[in-house]
Amino acid sequence: MTLQRILTLLVVAVCLSQPALAQINPFRGNGGTPLNRDDIAALTDATNRLLDQPQLVAGASETWSNPQSGVSGTVTAGSTVKRHGMACRTLREDRAQPNPNRSTTLTLFNTKDGWKIG
Repeated sequence: MTLQRILTLLVVAVCLSQPALAQINPFRGNGGTPLNRDDIAALTDATNRLLDQPQLVAGASETWSNPQSGVSGTVTAGSTVKRHGMACRTLREDRAQPNPNRSTTLTLFNTKDGWKIG
């Protein structure tokens, strides 16, 4: 096998492995500086504030920030949907950070144990 073929296969393998990282933790990956523990705590608090709103409507949002890291963002409620018999909601997380801005869309399932990423 030629060196060029080996390099091509390596590049393809690396590119295909990136979606798996997003499935493990949608807030990490190669799209800039990863979120640290305090960033994730601030994001989680904003998400919980949003999901705890009694009359949550699509388009409602909560902001979050971590002054120590300089990372901030907004969590915005999307539409409600039913999947596998469960109430679900899409959420979009838009993040402003030094390197670069990111946006992630998630579907959360409302289970008996609380909201879970689906």
